[in-house]
Amino acid sequence: MKQNLTTISKHIFQDMLRSWILLTPVVVMTMMAGCTGCNSEHPTHKPQASDTLYTRDAAMRIYGYQPERALQILDSAVIVGNLKDWQADQYRARIYSSTQMYDEADSLLGGTVNARLDKARRIGERLLKNDSIKADKRNLLDVLEVLSYTARMQNDTARWFKRSRQYVDLCHLMGPSQQTNALRTEAEIGAALCAMGRQAEGMAKMDSVIYELEATFHSDHDRSAFNELDALIIACKRKIVQLGVNEQFSETLPLARLILEHLDDYEQHPEIYHDGCDREPETDKERADYIRFYRAQAENYIAAAYTSLGDQGNMLAAFEKIEDGVRKATAREQLAYYQALQQRIESEHQHDIARKAMYFSACICVLLLLLIIFVVVVVFKSRAISRKNMILAQQIAETANYREKYWENMRTENESLPEVTNDDTLTDEQLFQRINDVVVREKLFLNPHFERQSIMERFHLSKDRVGSIFSKGSKYGRISNYLQQLRLDYSAMLLVTQPDMSIVQIATDSGFSSTSYFSSSFRQHFSMSPSDFRRDALKSANRH
Repeated sequence: MKQNLTTISKHIFQDMLRSWILLTPVVVMTMMAGCTGCNSEHPTHKPQASDTLYTRDAAMRIYGYQPERALQILDSAVIVGNLKDWQADQYRARIYSSTQMYDEADSLLGGTVNARLDKARRIGERLLKNDSIKADKRNLLDVLEVLSYTARMQNDTARWFKRSRQYVDLCHLMGPSQQTNALRTEAEIGAALCAMGRQAEGMAKMDSVIYELEATFHSDHDRSAFNELDALIIACKRKIVQLGVNEQFSETLPLARLILEHLDDYEQHPEIYHDGCDREPETDKERADYIRFYRAQAENYIAAAYTSLGDQGNMLAAFEKIEDGVRKATAREQLAYYQALQQRIESEHQHDIARKAMYFSACICVLLLLLIIFVVVVVFKSRAISRKNMILAQQIAETANYREKYWENMRTENESLPEVTNDDTLTDEQLFQRINDVVVREKLFLNPHFERQSIMERFHLSKDRVGSIFSKGSKYGRISNYLQQLRLDYSAMLLVTQPDMSIVQIATDSGFSSTSYFSSSFRQHFSMSPSDFRRDALKSANRH
């Protein structure tokens, strides 16, 4: 019986081990899925199209000082479906072409300034062949503007002239709404003509542009929109540069002062200039930066002109303004750097909090999954063990009944045998059979005090002979094992045949000195408690 229990327990353990082996890949895959996204380069959730982090606006807001991050955002915007490939290429070309803001960080975008301009040009020329670009004049206008700017930055005068000419022609096709953009680019064409050696033609074109734009500021509306202001500043700058090349410094002064005059007016009345064009600064800070940038350039033009003309008094006054502007700009840069550093620290802190929350959530999910798996396994194994225990209880009960009938038959057959005596002619096996017959027939084992001394006195045997009988003549090895087996078998029979009898009473009637010792012995021998044995045995009996 004990061997059967050991075999069943072994099978149960093997079944549980196989279940855990099968579940291991599931757990590992779950943990890997939970860790996906822990990497800082990828979000913890699948980006959705509504995510504002991956949009065109998000990229273009930061491309001036974080070009590499802007490119990453554009890539992500394509992945989540916020932008098409050709749309992202439009903004990539603009980012690669706008090199003057970060020339000192060539490694950010890879390669030299000229290499990045080449990238912008290649992307732009590829876009010119795209059907979606050709179908939308505004998109085509944007690409031509980037190509024109790129050619100018690379000193490719022929291509600069060609792209600028295409841009102007397209503006005219689009009507009055693009008139100002056409004039701005006409000034670029004038500068390109001067660079090509056609000085008179180029200067005349720039003069006509400045005259036409300046006329808008003296119309009935008194002032014009921001787009006209920006175009006028660009046209004046282009002419000032060409005048400087021709050493006509005295003619640069009125143009530089014209720029300052309009910038002062814009600074005092920004609401009048508001027109919502793409070039207009969106915030007060951006507007202030725009004014400071072009004002500094105009003052530099004035200082350079006075220096070249040898006007010491005006030159010193101009340089004092420039120096004052530099000091203020340095202070602003330091403040901006500090604010940017604070924002970066706060952003990293928030990112760290989000990452920890992500790890915590992933761990909770994995633990919950493991708990569910464990509960499911325990439930299934518990049912399997319960079924096996029912079979085991039935077998134990049948064995107890069989032994009871066996010893009853032995009693009948051995009634004529003489009482056991200390007879040296009998073997240990023969003496054990006679002692066992008397102990079982008279149920001497039910007496908790029945032990070795009782057998010695009852059967007139010496201590050594009794020890030899049980160690050599039986399978039990020791008297205590023999008596415990008889008591446990008897208790198993009572548990099945006397369902109303308490566990305490059964322990006493079976010859055990205490209930706790009975329960522990029963569990150790049958691998289940007396209560579980009774329940499973009764269930098995009811089923049959």
